[in-house]
Amino acid sequence: MLKTPAHYRPGLDLVRLAALLPVLCYHFCIEAARSGFAVPAALIGRGMADWVEVGLAWFFLLSGAAICLQWQGRFAWRPYLAGRAAATYPAFWLGFAVLFLYGEVLHGNNPGVPRWRVVFSVLGLDGYLAPLTATFYKIGEWFLGVILLLYLVFPLLLWCMDARARRRALLAAMLVLQLAWPAACPAPLEAGHTVLGRLPAFALGVWFGMRLRAGSGFAPRQKTALAVAALACLALLPWTPDALRLAVLLALAAALFWAVYALGQRLPQRSWGVLRRAAGWSYGVYLVHHVLLTLVLLPAAGRAGAPLAVWFPAFLLASFALAAVLTALAAPLGRALRRLAA
Repeated sequence: MLKTPAHYRPGLDLVRLAALLPVLCYHFCIEAARSGFAVPAALIGRGMADWVEVGLAWFFLLSGAAICLQWQGRFAWRPYLAGRAAATYPAFWLGFAVLFLYGEVLHGNNPGVPRWRVVFSVLGLDGYLAPLTATFYKIGEWFLGVILLLYLVFPLLLWCMDARARRRALLAAMLVLQLAWPAACPAPLEAGHTVLGRLPAFALGVWFGMRLRAGSGFAPRQKTALAVAALACLALLPWTPDALRLAVLLALAAALFWAVYALGQRLPQRSWGVLRRAAGWSYGVYLVHHVLLTLVLLPAAGRAGAPLAVWFPAFLLASFALAAVLTALAAPLGRALRRLAA
């Protein structure tokens, strides 16, 4: 039975699962369309892509908040790095090893890629570097490399949060970065797929973690301001230029983050076990869902001929089931990495 921590916050796990849903839906629809299935335009258009961006922003806000809650006031490099490695690498290494063995070792895929570049994969940076150079990228996409590098920036952000003057300087820097980087980001990179593009959301998440740790709630007037901010962002989106779109969507995601968190905090305690377990598999779902979709599920859907709508629930169930297996298999290596901090 999964033990619930004394200071468990179900709202954070609800945000974690809510962030995953638009990503899964969009990937399912876009890959189905590429495979020749008829997909409603609304599910692969700009509006859906914006909701995916909100989900991605939630991931970075949540990551910053969660590690701030864990490490504020007790940060030490060795246990921090061991903990981050244990949470991130085992499932990724296991999934990558299976695909590398099948593709490169057994079938000789990517013969032109120098074998030493498997180092990028061991570090979890292959998806992040793929637009710039040839790698053995299999799973993890750009997101994994970005979050791993942001983990290295976290101690600096935590230091900035400890003093008002540093917080103000950080706020100014993040505002400039959020507004300027989308226009300045060099091709072939996409601003939202880079460390600098996601640093403002991650830093804001660290500040959210400080509020949560301090037990700072919202007064009715502040809740009204968040609702107005969310509605204003929605109203502005149709007229927002591409260079400012990430900033507006981050503002929308930040306002909605607190609404989803508040909803999760109201869930009955009897639902916490299921919520924690499903959220604990979410990282595994993120790793496996795209490969499962493109290599297994959509080919099977094409052969079976069943309506596409039937396959999305099957995709969700299969993704979580495979993630549960991956998480369980990777757990011993995770415990071994944590022992390095002892």
